[in-house]
Amino acid sequence: MEVDEITVLSPDFPGGLTFGPVTLESAWEGSPEVRDELAVRLTPRRLQFLGIYWYAERYRTRGVFTVADDHVHFRPTAGVSRERAAWWRRFGCRLLERWQLRAQPSGAHALRDR
Repeated sequence: MEVDEITVLSPDFPGGLTFGPVTLESAWEGSPEVRDELAVRLTPRRLQFLGIYWYAERYRTRGVFTVADDHVHFRPTAGVSRERAAWWRRFGCRLLERWQLRAQPSGAHALRDR
């Protein structure tokens, strides 16, 4: 599974360090080194409109990052807790998703335009 955004939570950076997309791998088997684990916040899908990031929910967990072939992979090592966004952010996210689906041309229209 790939998530749009992942934020590494840190007391050194008030808002955390955000980057993405990141590929999620299956849960960690065995016990990782505690020093390798990082607390993170995952946002599976988000949209930006009018300078605001719109999303329906976020997830908090701990895990280990690996980088391979210019791609970031994340393996959760702890349970995941879900954070629902505020009602207006969820509503805006659903509206923008619906608007994007309507704005995309269907296959039949795309063929006629050629």
